[in-house]
Amino acid sequence: MNSEIENSVDESMVIKSETMSALNANIIAFAMLLPIAIICIVPFVLIWGGQPFIEGFSFLRSHQIRLLLILILGIVLHEGLHGLTWGLFAKSGLKSIRFGIKWACLTPYCHCNEPLKRNHYLLGGIMPGLVLGLFPVIVALILGIGWMLLLGIFFIGAAGGDIMVLFKLIKVDKRHSIQDHPNEIGFLVLKD
Repeated sequence: MNSEIENSVDESMVIKSETMSALNANIIAFAMLLPIAIICIVPFVLIWGGQPFIEGFSFLRSHQIRLLLILILGIVLHEGLHGLTWGLFAKSGLKSIRFGIKWACLTPYCHCNEPLKRNHYLLGGIMPGLVLGLFPVIVALILGIGWMLLLGIFFIGAAGGDIMVLFKLIKVDKRHSIQDHPNEIGFLVLKD
């Protein structure tokens, strides 16, 4: 184990490390975008027809400055939702949360410095995909708003790395504590 892990977690407590690099997470998120788009767009077009979907593209194209601001705000909110949720369950609260950017691959991150119960870690991991991605897609499907559908698809894709980590996490027994990995995307499984 590397020294950063040794400084943040008792190495003898670590059962397993489940990680991926930020680059791999970005590649996976990009690869997930097409299937996610298909899953979201097909029902939208079946319900509302193609016109609202096409109008969604036109709307976003004609509001590029607003779109850029929404994307920047969405990135900040994505990491903030991780931090806020994990902070609710961390013993030290928000003092256990830190934010930053991995400049090598331009990836923002949120890190919790203390172990959490598995389900608490899972909730914090899935929150951005639900709030910024799935919720707007559902609203778009109900109301027929093409631009909201497109933004929801983007933010589900942006949560692609989180989704892959969560697929690994659901295989972990819920009795184990989970420590956010200090320098990779992923987590450490700790002994009970």
